[in-house]
Amino acid sequence: MNVALLLVFMPLDVALDIGTSHSRLATAQRGILFNEPTLVAIDTNSGSVVEVGHGALDMVARTPRHVVVFRPLAQGATVDFDVTARLIAGLFDRAGISKLSRARVVMSVPSLATPIERRALRQAAIQAGAREVSLIEAPIAAAIGLGLPVQDPIGSAVALLGAGASEAAVISLGGIVTGSARRIGGNDFDLAIATLLRIRLGVVVAPSVVENLKFSLGSAKGLTRGHSEVVLARTVDRGELVEVDVDADLVNNAAHEVVSSTVRMIQECLGDTPPDLSQDVSARGLTMVGGQAQLSDFADLIATNTGVDVSVADEPDTVVIRGLQLCLEEMSSLHTLFRDAER
Repeated sequence: MNVALLLVFMPLDVALDIGTSHSRLATAQRGILFNEPTLVAIDTNSGSVVEVGHGALDMVARTPRHVVVFRPLAQGATVDFDVTARLIAGLFDRAGISKLSRARVVMSVPSLATPIERRALRQAAIQAGAREVSLIEAPIAAAIGLGLPVQDPIGSAVALLGAGASEAAVISLGGIVTGSARRIGGNDFDLAIATLLRIRLGVVVAPSVVENLKFSLGSAKGLTRGHSEVVLARTVDRGELVEVDVDADLVNNAAHEVVSSTVRMIQECLGDTPPDLSQDVSARGLTMVGGQAQLSDFADLIATNTGVDVSVADEPDTVVIRGLQLCLEEMSSLHTLFRDAER
């Protein structure tokens, strides 16, 4: 057998982070190949995948009736198994990964995922063409991506704030010692902003505008700094395009429930931590990752309410996939981490 054929049949190791808002795919050799919205457009007549990621996002509200854009995950869990499998198959196709690649996949899974949700995610990857699938809990993958000593007898604290779920964990000796999680996140924040825009100003705006308002005006501490932003919107009653001035107070009021729930979650996690590991966390601090960690003043608010130094990771939305990519290179030494997540 020649070298070319050997390369075709060699197993390919793939890292997958399928999130509620964004999905990411990486290989050890080529790095991150896909980092786009968790959306898939399907032709309901033929059942074929038309587009995934940004391509599917561009098709929202612009497609004929037989093409439907799906978001197959909600609150960190698979809500449509078949569409999730089609999404993963679409990611494999975009990355040039075929069934002949016999891909061995490492996937992140929320720590609050039930055994049924874990099994559904694994089976979706297998249906998409993976030869074998190993799961690792997202907070551990994040800690690995941060370069924390997850397998040492040292307490490492991380808070993973995503679009559909939020998690906090203290990790030691390769496992989560204490953890807390909520099925609440950035999507709930976005919905709250959109609701207040409709109620107070009588307008609706595009999801991308809501996302921009969240980070440009929002503050976890409720600070307004006198900021406001003019955006293009459509009136609810007459459907007219208008410009409206959105102030920071509206965004901060929308943030209150999500922010308060996240702070309580982290307090619960740290409050349950054994004393010896608490000392480690006090000395080393807590690191925030995930897209929602970028909300202004969030780290300061959590530090004030917990008494622990809090920092935001560099490129916080890609920490998990970077951790999974490192796992590909150290699968033999990290096998216990995968086994613990299979439960």
